[in-house]
Amino acid sequence: MTYLFLRYRFTFFSNITCRTFSEITSQKNGLRANVLTGDTTLKKALNKNVTSEIATLPPLPQIPQKYCRSQFEEGDMVLLRDTQKRIKSSRVFLVGPLKIGNKREVPGGILEHSSIIGKSIRDIVKTNKADKSYTIHFPTMDEYVVMIPRLMTPIYPKDASAIVSLLDLHPYSRIMEAGTGNGSLTLYLARSLYPTGHLHSIDINRDASIKARKNVTRFSRGIYSDCISFSIGQCSKVLDSMDITLSMYDGVVLDMPEPWNELSSIVPRVKIDRYIVCYLPNMTQVLELIKQIKYHQIALATEQVLEIQWRPWNVRATVIRNKMDDESFSVKQLTLNDEIPDQALGHICRPSHEPTGHTAFLVQLKKIVHT
Repeated sequence: MTYLFLRYRFTFFSNITCRTFSEITSQKNGLRANVLTGDTTLKKALNKNVTSEIATLPPLPQIPQKYCRSQFEEGDMVLLRDTQKRIKSSRVFLVGPLKIGNKREVPGGILEHSSIIGKSIRDIVKTNKADKSYTIHFPTMDEYVVMIPRLMTPIYPKDASAIVSLLDLHPYSRIMEAGTGNGSLTLYLARSLYPTGHLHSIDINRDASIKARKNVTRFSRGIYSDCISFSIGQCSKVLDSMDITLSMYDGVVLDMPEPWNELSSIVPRVKIDRYIVCYLPNMTQVLELIKQIKYHQIALATEQVLEIQWRPWNVRATVIRNKMDDESFSVKQLTLNDEIPDQALGHICRPSHEPTGHTAFLVQLKKIVHT
C-alpha cells in the first residue's frame, strides 16, 4: 500500500513538472519566434531602450592643461624605476620637484633634472654614466606618501584608505583633520572631497604644518590644494575662535595621543549621525578614550574598533630544476631573460617578507545627540 502511494505521488509530481517545464519552454520558444519572425513592436521597444541608454551617457569633461600629465614639467615629482630587470623587485626612487639646473645622485651616477623635463611617461633617461638608465613615471598617491621625506611617521595607505571609508565621504563633505603630520592622510581626504568639498587641517606643530603644505602642493601639481585650509595651534583653541554656525563638519579625524581632551570643543561642531575617527597606536589609548566618553557623558557611540592588516604576496616565475634537460643553467638568468622552457615553468607564491606589523587602531565614533 505504501509503495502504491509513493508511486502515485511520484507520477503526479512528474506530470506537473513535465507540464510546467513544457509550458515554460513553449513560452520561451514563442518569444524567440516572435523576435525572429519580425515582431516589430518588441524590436522597436528593444531598440528604443538601447538607444536611450547610449544617448544618456554624459560627455567626458575636458581636462585642464594644468592636470594633463602627458609630459614632465618643472615642479613635477618623478618616480624613477631602474631599467635593469630584477627578480624580486625593481629599485624605485622619488625625484623632485624638477628644476632646471638641479641634479640628483642616484645609484649608477648623477641624473640631471633637465634630462627629464619635456619627456613623456615611461621614457628612458640616463645618468652621466651611459650604461645606467631609468624609466620615468608620475608617482601614485600611495608611492608618494610613503617615499617623501618626513618629519614623522605618516599614516600609511592602508589606514588612510580605511579612514576615508569610515568617514563615509562624498564630494560635498566638510571635514576636519586634527593632526596634519606629513600631510599623507590630508591628501587621501582631499582626493575624496575634490572638487566641491572642503578639508580643514589643524596641527599644533608649525614646522609640520608648513612641511605638509609643501607635500600637498607638490603632489600632482597641487590639484587638491584649493580644497584644503591649514591652521596652526591647539585644536580646541582654533575651533573656539571660529563661528560655530560656519564650521559644522560632516566628519572629523583625530590623530593625536589624547583625543578625549579635545572632544568637548569638537563634538558640538559635528553634524548629528556623522562620524569621528580616532587614530590611536595602542590599545591603552583606545580604552581610555572609551572610558572618558562614558565618564563625561559625551554624545558619541562607539561604532567599531579596527586594526587594518595588509598581507602582500610574492608571486613570480621560477624554474623547476628536475624538468630541465640540461643541468648547466642559471635560474636567475633564465628568469631575467624570460627564457624558462614551458615544461620547466613554475611559480613561487608565498607571503612576502615585507614588514606588515601593527600601525594603529582606528576607532569609529558616531554622534548620537543634538548639541
